[in-house]
Amino acid sequence: LLDFLLFKAVVSTQSTGEQGKEANERITSLEQAMEDMKLKLEEEQNEKERLVQLCDEKDQELEAVTEENEAERKLINILEIEIENNIRVIDSNKNELHNLEQEKKHKEQKHAELQKKLDVFIQECMEMSEAC
Repeated sequence: LLDFLLFKAVVSTQSTGEQGKEANERITSLEQAMEDMKLKLEEEQNEKERLVQLCDEKDQELEAVTEENEAERKLINILEIEIENNIRVIDSNKNELHNLEQEKKHKEQKHAELQKKLDVFIQECMEMSEAC
């Protein structure tokens, strides 16, 4: 569009003096508008490049955080497995402790029974010894 307008302006300069002056003013105005647009385009391009670079930086940060989260997730999984194993060991130890307590109780009862029998036997022996 600008090229067309510039072409039209050049054709207009071939007219008479007054029209030539107007055409020159239009050409100057269009050239200035083109320069302004080029500057604006360059600014927009610079802003675009800045934003792309910022996005790249954010992508790198996101990737680093994602890798860190993945490592932490793996560590959490390992810790969860260790906790589950520890719970199993604790449950096993509780069962073993319960069994040992039952065995101790049974042995204490057996000991008490044998002690009573021994006391009765000693008593009988003493009575027999006194009788002789």
